[in-house]
Amino acid sequence: PNDVVVSSDGSIWFTDPAYGIIYPEEGHPGSREYCDHWVFRITPEGRLTVAITDLVEPNGLAFSPDETILYVADSAALNREGAMGRHHIRRYLIDDWRVKAGEDFVEVNPGVPDGIKVDEHGNVWSSCLDGVVVFAPDGREIGRIPVPEKVGNLCFGGESGTDLYIAASTSIYRIPTSTRDCRRPSSRA
Repeated sequence: PNDVVVSSDGSIWFTDPAYGIIYPEEGHPGSREYCDHWVFRITPEGRLTVAITDLVEPNGLAFSPDETILYVADSAALNREGAMGRHHIRRYLIDDWRVKAGEDFVEVNPGVPDGIKVDEHGNVWSSCLDGVVVFAPDGREIGRIPVPEKVGNLCFGGESGTDLYIAASTSIYRIPTSTRDCRRPSSRA
């Protein structure tokens, strides 16, 4: 498993790209246990199902504030021949915990989306090659945070939940924001 989110019903959703077994610098070399890369769901009762199969390299996951949309980063940007592949975030409608109507939400440039988060306003925050890019729920780019090295992951945290932590190639960065992760309960009265 690469990235994990837990929905309000207690289901565990996770992605399973092969990065850790095909790139020695990211894990331990090995062989794939199945022929593809999917998004899985484990129900609260422990039943494992394949939830999404139409991505090349599923990576980061995040739900919209009301959990009606699941965003999934597709990070298959460079293939072995060096040609540019997918570097999109896709979104899926969630209806009674079933996945429907997958579509491309945005293309992330430069680089690929890896870690993604959704804030309390429904904006999607994504890592990219040179920082963090923020998209409105309609897909418009509404902001960028430049970082002097490649960004892999990000999360909201801190005492009030409004600090953005950015995991880059060799450093962890923190920047205050005026929002918080949609999955964190608000401490505001």
